[in-house]
This record gives sequence, C-alpha cells and structure tokens, in this order.
Amino acid sequence: MTELQEYMTTGMLGGYRPENAVLRQEGDGVNTIFRDTATSECEGGFVLERKMLIGGKCFHVSSVFPGHPTATPTDKMLELIDAELKKDTRAG
Repeated sequence: MTELQEYMTTGMLGGYRPENAVLRQEGDGVNTIFRDTATSECEGGFVLERKMLIGGKCFHVSSVFPGHPTATPTDKMLELIDAELKKDTRAG
C-alpha cells in the first residue's frame, strides 16, 4: 500500500508500520527508526521526532531517550501505573 492509499483509507499519514522500520544496533540496545523519523542527539541522550497527520490534524511527536538508561520503558510504565493506583487508593 502506498502512503497515499494509506492516507485515503485511514485518514492517517505517518502511521506505525513495523514492516517499514529499520533496526539499528546502538551500544547495548536496538533503535527502531522509521523513514520519516528525524534523530538528533541531546545532552545525555537522543531525540526521535516524527510528524503524523491524523484526522486532518498534524501532530509533532517527540520521544526523548537517555543515553544510558537505568530502567526499561516497561519498568517505567509499571512504576507509573503503581503510583496512579496508590494515588487512587488514597483518594478513595
């Protein structure tokens, strides 16, 4: 499916399509980079930026990653969920 066909079908340009990803080894991990992703280094890490057109609105998506992470994204998400559950338990 071409990008135009995808947009005409879904109304979304720049969608997540794993088959278009390029995997690049970085130190002790792997970066998943899409053709339309801009990568830049920042102090202590790097930034991935994409523009996505969804429902006629343009979204600028930036993901910031530390150069030497101390936890996985899953670990961080679980911490956030636990904190929200504790907050809800105290409030209720």
